[in-house]
Amino acid sequence: MALIRPAVTVAAKLIAPGIGSSALPNFHASKSSAVSQSDATTLANHRADISAILKPVSLSSPELPLLDVDFCGECLPLDQTDVVDRWKHVFSLFRTHASDLGNLRQRADAFFPIIDPILEKYDIPDDFRYIPLAESALQPKAISRAGAAGYWQLMPGTARALGLKVSGRTDERFNVLKATDAACRYLRKLYDQLGSWSLVAAAYNAGPGYMKNQLKRDDHRDYYRMTLPRETRYYLYRVLLYKEVMSRPDDYSSFLTPVQQTAYQPFSRLAVERIS
Repeated sequence: MALIRPAVTVAAKLIAPGIGSSALPNFHASKSSAVSQSDATTLANHRADISAILKPVSLSSPELPLLDVDFCGECLPLDQTDVVDRWKHVFSLFRTHASDLGNLRQRADAFFPIIDPILEKYDIPDDFRYIPLAESALQPKAISRAGAAGYWQLMPGTARALGLKVSGRTDERFNVLKATDAACRYLRKLYDQLGSWSLVAAAYNAGPGYMKNQLKRDDHRDYYRMTLPRETRYYLYRVLLYKEVMSRPDDYSSFLTPVQQTAYQPFSRLAVERIS
């Protein structure tokens, strides 16, 4: 399935131009001469001016609103610190891509009417419509490094087992109707085995064999408390992120609006005059 791609954070700094030793008066006295009290005072003032000019100004980011969130009726347990930390982490990574939300919404408006009847046919909850967003960002020709392909990022072996043709000449993983029907049959089978939609989503990412073995080791069936590979541990959070930003974007608009984390004050005219 699709991999989590770490985002690269870029801190923009507006650095004031041309502050070098040549821009400052020469207050360096030789060993044989003493610095006058007037010069020492002036030097201290200049240093204070430069320090004030270069002092970082923190522009704090708005806090992520912690709203009631659920996946297929199973609530995101925001009373757990580690859950809150993961939720904030995926949102923080998504902020760098928030400008693409409009294009993604356009693709979703065309995609959802096609897949929603198929989800309903197999009695799959509506929240699974966001799985393809997390998997492929609704790019129809998406192919992962591992070989998963299409909107639903089905692996070749899984697709063939579900009755899809996957060969050099024909690959039905790129057929939205056939791939969605196959994915829904797969999801229904997983639910019959696991009995929890959050565990179904995790199994869609990690594989049913891995999840069954993990359930044998754990004394609970709580996705949010399970020991899972990093990608799977964050997988459901990513799906829920797409659900939230697509279904109620206004509630997160203040957080997703890019802000400058650190800035430097520009020279004031007075400071430049005093340094000159």
